[in-house]
Amino acid sequence: MEKELNIFSKSTQLSFLYFLYNKDAVINTTEFARKMGFTKMTASRALNDLYGAKLVTCEIGGKTGRSKEYERIPDPEYFERGRAHIKTPVKRVVYVQKLPEDTLIAGLDALAELSMINPPGHPVRAIGQNQFNKQYIEIIRNKDLIKDTKPVELQIWGYNPKQFSDKQHLDILSLYASLREEKDDRIEQALQEVLRGKPWYTD
Repeated sequence: MEKELNIFSKSTQLSFLYFLYNKDAVINTTEFARKMGFTKMTASRALNDLYGAKLVTCEIGGKTGRSKEYERIPDPEYFERGRAHIKTPVKRVVYVQKLPEDTLIAGLDALAELSMINPPGHPVRAIGQNQFNKQYIEIIRNKDLIKDTKPVELQIWGYNPKQFSDKQHLDILSLYASLREEKDDRIEQALQEVLRGKPWYTD
């Protein structure tokens, strides 16, 4: 009996993002592993998860006629079926005075640049866990100091936020995933404003 897929693993969510932004991709496990920087086993597991969730189809093809080739289902069904499985990429949030390297504008700061919502009043940036670990970053732990000085809010992500970015902003789906649990009508409306017009979004 095939197990039911609930929340995406990190590698499966990255794979979901890949197919979201590369809707015409037809790719086998070996090519996919190389493109994503995965081991072949991780790539196979992620593709199987997407297949189990009925987000990709699989056919035997390739030069040898024995290779499994994966292709995603059409818009807007791909996003509609997948959205229930995506999770926030944010692992934790810290506050810092000095902006680290390898960050992108994130959270409400990013949403304010892309919509009519007001900015949060302090910088919000995202960095991948691996990139964070490679730097010496002094974290502000005094809550009064955080409130008084309005330092940088630094989101530490489970994957590199630059992987699908346009080099300045987060990719739209990851931004959506990071904010979708916010209980604020203004944020929900701003997210819809940003997503509207994407071929994979219909709300």
